[in-house]
This record gives sequence, C-alpha cells and structure tokens, in this order.
Amino acid sequence: MADLRATLSPFAHTKQPEIDPPVLALGEREIPLYSPRLLAELYAERDYRPAWDARRAEALLELARASRGDGFNPDDFHVEAIAAILDSGDLQSVDAARRDTAELLLSDALLRYVHHFRFGKHNPERLNRGWTFQEDADADQLQADLARALAAADLSAELDALLPNPDFYRNLKKGYQRYLAIADRGGWQDIPGGPNLNVGAKDPRVPLIREHLEVSDGYAPGFVAEPELYDEDLAEAIKGFQRRSGLAADGVVGPNTLRALNFPLQDRLLAIRANLERMRWLYNDLPSDYVFVDLTAFELYLVRNDEEVWRTKGIIGTVENQTPMFRDEIEHLVFNPTWTLPESIAKKYRGVPSGYTRVRSGGRYYLVQQPGPRNALGRVKFMFPNGHAIYLHDTPSRHLFGRAQRAYSHGCIRVHQPLTLAQHVLNKPAWDDAEINRVVRRGRTRYVHMDEHLTVLLYYLTAKADAEGRVGFRRDIYNRDRRLLAALDQPVDSGAERIAFVEPEPEPEPEPVLDAPAEAADGEVVAATDAADDTAAGAADPVTGVEPTASVPAHSSEVIAASGDGGESAPATGPADALPQAEATAETGAEAAEAEPEAEAEAETETEAVTETAATESFPGADAAQAESPGRAASELTEAAEGAAADATAAAEAASGAVGGSAAASEPAIVADDAPVAEGPTDAPEPAAAGAEPEADGATEEQPADAEVSLPSASHTGLGAAPAQALSLDADGRFADRPSRVGNVAADAAGRPKPAHLDLSVSPSRIAAPAGPDAGSDSAGNAYPPVIRASRIADEPPLWILPGDE
Repeated sequence: MADLRATLSPFAHTKQPEIDPPVLALGEREIPLYSPRLLAELYAERDYRPAWDARRAEALLELARASRGDGFNPDDFHVEAIAAILDSGDLQSVDAARRDTAELLLSDALLRYVHHFRFGKHNPERLNRGWTFQEDADADQLQADLARALAAADLSAELDALLPNPDFYRNLKKGYQRYLAIADRGGWQDIPGGPNLNVGAKDPRVPLIREHLEVSDGYAPGFVAEPELYDEDLAEAIKGFQRRSGLAADGVVGPNTLRALNFPLQDRLLAIRANLERMRWLYNDLPSDYVFVDLTAFELYLVRNDEEVWRTKGIIGTVENQTPMFRDEIEHLVFNPTWTLPESIAKKYRGVPSGYTRVRSGGRYYLVQQPGPRNALGRVKFMFPNGHAIYLHDTPSRHLFGRAQRAYSHGCIRVHQPLTLAQHVLNKPAWDDAEINRVVRRGRTRYVHMDEHLTVLLYYLTAKADAEGRVGFRRDIYNRDRRLLAALDQPVDSGAERIAFVEPEPEPEPEPVLDAPAEAADGEVVAATDAADDTAAGAADPVTGVEPTASVPAHSSEVIAASGDGGESAPATGPADALPQAEATAETGAEAAEAEPEAEAEAETETEAVTETAATESFPGADAAQAESPGRAASELTEAAEGAAADATAAAEAASGAVGGSAAASEPAIVADDAPVAEGPTDAPEPAAAGAEPEADGATEEQPADAEVSLPSASHTGLGAAPAQALSLDADGRFADRPSRVGNVAADAAGRPKPAHLDLSVSPSRIAAPAGPDAGSDSAGNAYPPVIRASRIADEPPLWILPGDE
C-alpha cells in the first residue's frame, strides 16, 4: 500500500501540511477529502492496511440510501460512487491506484456519515451567526467510531449502536417518514376557507379535516355516523394538533388552525428536514438527564432517565433580543437574587425607588434591587455560565404566562413554576418543597452549588413530534429557517473548520541557568531574598498568638474559609465572593438593550434587561480573564469563580467533619448564603412617585466595581513596619496601582494563604483588619468585623485574602 501511505502520511499529526489535500472525482465534480488528517491518522494506526471489502461497502451503500429517512441527501455520502465501485469491482482490482481510490472514497463516505449523524451536516455558526452555537467535533471520537465500525462484523449494526438517537430525534424522524409516504402517494387536497368551526357545527369541510389528521397525525376516528358533523372527538384531535403547532388549544378551527392544516406538504418535508438537522447540532453524547428548553413552543421540560418527568411554560426573548440556541450545564442556583439597575433606567429616577439600595462605587452611584417579590429575577435563577449571558429565572410578571405567544424577555428564559423546577433540578431529599420555601421566605441571597451538573438544551425548533410521530409545526418567530432550508441540499466539501484535534505538546524550552542559592552559615540552603521577607511571612503574633487577618469589601456574604481541623481555618482557595461577582459580570456581557419601567412600557412589548453587578466585589486575577467580547470575558470570569468555589466545597466538607459532624450526604454543597447588599450613602433624595418597578431579563451595561480597601497595618498584623495602604479596584477587578503582593500573607505548609475574617456589617468606607478576635475597634474608631466561629465554617466557601504589605 505504498500509494495509500504516500497519499495520506503528509497529513498525519499536522495542522499545515505542505501539499494540497487529495480530491475525489464524483461524476463531474471533484471534492476534497472531508478531513485528510483524520483519515491519515486512522490509517496510520492500521499501518496503512486496507479497511474495506465488498461486504462492508454494500452495508455502507445501504446506509447511504436509507439516510433519506433522516433528511439527508444520499449523495452526501457518495451513494452513486459507492455503487459504481461495487459494480466495477475496484476493491479487488489488480490496479493499485484504483484500489486506493476506492479505499479512500469509502472511508471518506463513512467519515461524513458518522460526522453528520453526530454533529450535523452544516455548520450552524455559519447559517445562524450569533444565534446558534456548537462545540467542534472531537477528532478522537470520530476516529474511534470509524475504527470500531470497520472492525465490527456488522458495520450497520455497530453504527446504529454508536450514533445518537434520542427520543425527540426519533419521534421527528418517525413523523418525517410518515410525510414522505404521503408525498409518495401524491399528497392531499387543501381545506377551503370558511367560518370558524365549533363543536356541533355541520360543514362539508369536516371530512377533509378528518382526512388531514388521519394521514398526518394517525388520527383514527372509527365509524362516523354524520361525516359533516364537527363532533367532540374531532375537536379533541384538533386540540392536540393545536398544541403541537404552538396555537391556542381551544378546539376551534379558525384561520390560524386552518392555515396550519393547509401548510404545504413540500414545505412540511423541508421544515422537518431542517429541524432534524438542528437536533443533530446539540444532541451528541446526550446524558439521560437534561432540561429541554423548547423555545418556539415557549416551554421547557425535564427529562430523567430518558423519560419526561415534568413540564412548564416559559417566556423567551423578543425578536429584537433573541434567545440563542446552544447547549450547556446548570451548575448552581441562586435563591433570592439581587439586581443592579442599569444606568439607562436608573437615570429616570430622582431618588431611590422602594426596594432598592443606593451603592457608591468609584465615585458613581448605582441602584441595587434587593431580593423580594418584585425583584426582576424573581425568587430564583438557574445558572449555566456561558458567553451569551443567558440563564433561567423566575419573574414577577406572572400575567404573561397566560398568553399563547410568549416572546417578551430580553433573551433569558423566564420560568412559570421556578420553585418546582428548583426542586426537580436539585433532586435531593434535603431540598424538598418545604426547605425551598423556607429559604425563599428568609429573603437572603443563597447560592447552591450542584454536586452533579445538569445538561440544558436551548433548542430553536419549528417542527417537533410527539411519541406517535405526530408533528407540530411552529411559527418561525426569529426567521431562522430561510438560510437553513436553502442550504439543506448544498454539498459540504470540507470539515476542517468543524473538527478539533488534540495537538501534540510543544518541546519545552531549555530552562535558564540560575544563580546558585546562598548558603547559611551551617550549610543550609536558603532563598536569596531580602531577609525581611523571610520573617515568618504572616506568622502568628508572638504576643497574642493570633494569625494575621485581612478584610475585604463585603457583599454582605457570610463567607469564610473552610476549616481543616476544627481549630484554625484552612487555607483560602478561591475568591471570597468570586461566584456572585463572576455571575454579575456574566449577566452584563452580552445583552445590550435597555429595559423600561413597566409604567412606561406596553404590555404586549414588555422589555426587560438584567444585570447583577456587585459594585464592591472583585477577586485577584480578574485581569487575566479579558476576552474579545464582554460575554466571553464574563464566561471566563465565571469559570474562574466556579473553580474557586469547587475547592471551597471540598475544604468546607472537611471542616464540617472536624467541627460538628459531616453534613448530610444528600444535600448539595452550599456555595454562599448572602445577606442584603451593603448600602451606600444614605443622603439620596426621596424616590419619585410610586410607579411600576422596572424589570429585566438580560444584561445591559457593565457596571464598574471600584472599591476602596485599607490593608492591615503593621500593628495589627505583625507583618513589618509598613503602614496601611488604600487600594483602588478598577472596573475589571484589578488593583489600580498594584502596590503589594500576597507574599507576606500567612500561609500554611502547602504555601496557600490563610483565611481572613469577613465583615458582615461594614459602615466605614475604609476597612481595617483587627489585632485579634476580641478587638472592638481600630485606632480610627472603626468597628472591627465579627469573627465567624468554627461551627459556621462548614456552610461557607473560602475567600481570597487581599495582598499583604510589601
């Protein structure tokens, strides 16, 4: 197989081969291999031995022909070329070039088949740029699929077992095949227009309505005594059709229902094909538990063990503020969330509205809506940190759920029964209805981290079927079908932009030669640094025996590092309030439209915008999370915060066992339990006349987070003679003048900084650390923060200590 080796080997393990990819001649067209590199690495594993024989080629040919039932064009998989190879016997040819060409063509067809069934034929980010997002295909997974299929005794059966086939895809495929059969029989007759049909009406159109439902929905009325009578049985069948079509299920055949019944057959076939393709974009390796947000049906449902267990209504984004289609994982919930009013709305007020707090940050004032029944985010939100600032949440605008068309939000998804969803999502005995209501009634912001993340699918589908294959066609409210429908039969030449390879690690650069370390008088090697830096960096005060502490601006969270032994606090492993800060940034990243107060907005076009920026929070390393767009930066900040929170959870569990026994194993780890946001200056003018509270659903503007902090002085910490310094945090969470570092903060044996005490009721704008746990105030008379005792530690995440003085 010298020719096969020579053809493919230049493409193995390289992103930039020095030659053009080989092409396949398909009739009058020449197309490149879908992924020369993947095929090269597949054959390299086989030492370039041939993989195909006539039996496998025949199985692939049958699969290619049957792909029509999944909405593909069989030519997508070289169906005619495969048939020609089998007819000509090229696989058994004595001509090596003909054998190699047949080998490559069959392998390319199989790669396309596996890729398209796993990830879809078309790139969604090209068809719906900015509105549909998909991760790249995993080259290792594709290569493993090909290897398994080629090694199996039955290629077809092996692929059936390997490739995804979730219920919602299988149901729509069943409906598509029903419509194909109708088309093969010549279609059907349209139903003429006329007056609305209610139960009891007699009309010559009734038999045609029954016929449509029989062929499209499998409706079986049995014996009908009066064929032209619109009876109860037919009305119930119409209600089911209306529900599947996103119409009001009133059983009345009016203009909208008639239009849906007369939807042209060829248009139905195209719509189903388009939505089978959409489903393939997100369903790869789908677990058995997930939340399915059905955007065009304005609802969501929960699946456990591949069975739907619960369903509720939803509200999605407006046409101007569309909800994107993507897949993610719910990581934590926030009960009683706060909301920071965007400036575009805050400037409408002459004072502080009821339910809001005025907060000063960086010389500017912001209005923060406190948790409560009128909060724009309601009583709970479900966070799956992403670059689009999209999440699920409650809403005080309950009346909108009574409408059939529910596209009123700023992009996020509002949930009709959010507390019930919270109970289902947490799925723990400790989080039953009573406990969730207790947390909500308490009114304090509480973050609950999920032990196991739950997949969430945000699907934009204009056709979806039930278990019987009865298809409901929905209105294309975002006008996303047109480009996809036009692309369905267009060929796709290369998959290079959609397949991700694991690149080999680069060769490490030689380490520079360092100066030899200094030696102490007794021969012990010591660090060649200033001796002042080695003086028990953060050791306990020799008089009081108290570990040095540092305070941070409080977001009213009762947060402290977890204890490792029930005595001293364990080392801090993450930001104090990194999680709420990262969320706040995420919520300001992607949605730029402005919300309007309810009193000024029309009910039909209610617009809302969400942001939850904690004006006094930040965490070290935030400057490393910059990205090309605010949304991307938000995602990275959230990931950093979540990593810190995960470390905190482990430390908290250890502390719980040492202090007061381990927490119940069935309860999800608690990430934070916030008190209300600290108020700013109290000299704000009185609020304007009472009006409807503004609401929001998506982020609008990023809020700066400048906070002034005083570091502990030498007299408090024993860290040297350096005085307390005031640090200013910029909008990105960075120290503006960076006068200090963490090196002097007390550390444990592993080198991790020790925890600080957190002030829960800070009134002065400059915060100083106490000399000891019993100290009452500093030299300026500012009250010290209370010490959180060890019994509280197990329920609290850690915090980052501010850098010590240089």
